[in-house]
Amino acid sequence: MTGLVKKLAEFKFILLIFLIMISVMSFGNLLPLEIKRGAYTFSSLIRAGLMFLLPLLVLPFVVSSIALLRSNGLILIVSLVFLITASNFLSIMIGGQVASAVVPLMNFGMTFNAGDAQELLGWFDITLEPLLSVEVILLLGFFLGFLLSLLPSDHRLGNRTLSFFESYKKISTLFFQKIFIPLLPFYIFGMLLKLDAENDFATVFKDFGNLILVIVAVQFSYIFFIFWVGNKYSLRKVIRCYKNVIPAGLLGFSTMSSLVTMPVTLEAAEKNLGDKAIAQVAITSTVNCHDIGECISLSVIASAVYLMANGMIMPDFWAFTQFAFILALAQFTGVSVPGGSVVIIIPLLTKYLGFSPEMIGLVTTMAIFMDPIGTANNVVGNSAFALIIQRYFNLIKGKLGNGKRPQAAKI
Repeated sequence: MTGLVKKLAEFKFILLIFLIMISVMSFGNLLPLEIKRGAYTFSSLIRAGLMFLLPLLVLPFVVSSIALLRSNGLILIVSLVFLITASNFLSIMIGGQVASAVVPLMNFGMTFNAGDAQELLGWFDITLEPLLSVEVILLLGFFLGFLLSLLPSDHRLGNRTLSFFESYKKISTLFFQKIFIPLLPFYIFGMLLKLDAENDFATVFKDFGNLILVIVAVQFSYIFFIFWVGNKYSLRKVIRCYKNVIPAGLLGFSTMSSLVTMPVTLEAAEKNLGDKAIAQVAITSTVNCHDIGECISLSVIASAVYLMANGMIMPDFWAFTQFAFILALAQFTGVSVPGGSVVIIIPLLTKYLGFSPEMIGLVTTMAIFMDPIGTANNVVGNSAFALIIQRYFNLIKGKLGNGKRPQAAKI
């Protein structure tokens, strides 16, 4: 019994979100209008505050992700960043295309702007424009990170600057852990009340159950393909790799943290690659920024919500491609807290896909609910991606000079 209680405690955040969903669906229509308006107003304040602070909060994560590769040469640093970004981007595009093909066939009952429901308005509107956009912050973070990564490890100014950004990152992490995450259930509660007041929310559980199957199928297929290519199309080797990485995947599911799972993931990668040096650089470099499990989850969920809100019509391909590219780069923010994967997507959904607040609220709720599965597939995907990095390194190792071996990032 004690073990069960301990296990439930690990999932308390997910259980809380689930309880909020059940409560809104069951009792939302019984709440007085002013309470609903107050809850939605508070949600709007949380969202406005996050949109205003988010660019500055994620800057140190981007700088740190790139700068931690400073012990490697320029070719390897650029190669790793390119490969990670390309894989994230491809997973987002695949998720979106699969959703566009499958969701219209699923007869979703969830609709937006259903019937003659009255719009739920807050007590007042608030808009806070960020000082810098997420795109500018990503560009600045990559520039500073690359600059720091090119400096020698004993460079005094470089070390001081990196130390500053590490301290900056701790402050940002503290904000997410102590302020944003505790407020997130209140944000979701208000947004779901608005969604329930204006739309047919009662069918969301049935629809979301079907969507989970789509997400898991896409995640498994994409990761299997990476294993297959990384093992030079040998099915026998793919099966062996899966056997090695299953413990890491299960641990990722239970902890919802790729970073906590890293030692077990590293052990599996070393067995799969047979090369400790490459395994270390691959896993430590990808642990916080190569998130194909969550990229696929977010892409499928966001696409499904967009389709439901727009008569099963997908967004313009160019608009979705821009969204996918920026979201792929944004994975370098590496906000390793429960629900951290959905933090960066909020302004991107608004800017590139025109999502309304209640649409974003639904995406946020679903994405948090999928966090354990997404993290598990991040872990398994990173182990598979290590094989791609190994093959790529074998192709370019002559260009690194003097047989130089890659070195692991210091997390």
